[in-house]
Amino acid sequence: MQKVLGLLFFLGLIFNATAQSSGNINYDEGNANSDYTTNPNKVQTPIPNAYVANNKTVTLSVKALSNQKADAYVAIFNITQMGKTIEEANKLLNDRYNGFAEEAQEVGVPKSNLYLDMVSFVPLYEVEVEKKVFGKTYNEIPKGFEMQQNIHIRFTNHSMLGELLSVAAKYEIYDLVKVDYFVENQEAVYVDLRKKSVANLVKQIELYVDELGVDLESGYRIIAEDKKVVFPTNRYSSYQAFSSMALSREASGSSKGKVNELRKPRTMYYDKVSYDQFDIVVNPIVVEPAVQFLYNIKVQVNLKGNESVKEYIWLTPDGDQVKVKLD
Repeated sequence: MQKVLGLLFFLGLIFNATAQSSGNINYDEGNANSDYTTNPNKVQTPIPNAYVANNKTVTLSVKALSNQKADAYVAIFNITQMGKTIEEANKLLNDRYNGFAEEAQEVGVPKSNLYLDMVSFVPLYEVEVEKKVFGKTYNEIPKGFEMQQNIHIRFTNHSMLGELLSVAAKYEIYDLVKVDYFVENQEAVYVDLRKKSVANLVKQIELYVDELGVDLESGYRIIAEDKKVVFPTNRYSSYQAFSSMALSREASGSSKGKVNELRKPRTMYYDKVSYDQFDIVVNPIVVEPAVQFLYNIKVQVNLKGNESVKEYIWLTPDGDQVKVKLD
């Protein structure tokens, strides 16, 4: 009996270790005492569905994807400053920016890689109460000015971003708006995808001809292609995973007990384009968020011998009607 219990315990450990490898994104949605919310746009992988459109054409398709590490990055920080006068707001903001720019050079970002972009400059108002015999009047009066500017920072090493965040915090710059990723030679990436896709198509045609006996080499062909690039900024998803205990009558003292809920953290993560729909994947293992280049080429082959035949009537000089078929 002890051996059986020990075996069950061991199997339970194996099951738990295996289940944990998926991460909290797959937290038990069916648990009655748990809550799970995630990206609503996420769908399950569709089942492949092969079909034949008609007996006159064969369509071949290759989908390719290439993960490319960015050559450069541009981070945008928002800096907001208030002041009683225009001059005061402008001076305080410039002092913060200049201090940040000086220390950014120590991190490895020259001042030429920084750009200050004016976003907004608006007056601020407050309400003043004017007391009268039969009531009160609330009047808006100028209080000061608010200036917002964005700092654009170009850098080439992604590890610099953490150091830039520390420098920004010293000057009360806390709002990192976004980080853009750039690949310098996009054309070369698409040329590589096109070559690999065409080579894949040639192998498919050889398979049809040699193994299946379908003549695709002499048929009329129509070719179409499409491409797209997906940046990491647009591939972040979020979810919440937590477990809450039900409130019993004994714990609350009545059926109308009040629960003071705590703020539940929301996890954000990089969710790359899935590989399940692609025939070719270049650089498939991704650690750092990558720029993903997508390419699709389709070839439609009109099979020889299935072309439409047009029939004409030829009227001879003698008045006879002769049918003529033209391919």
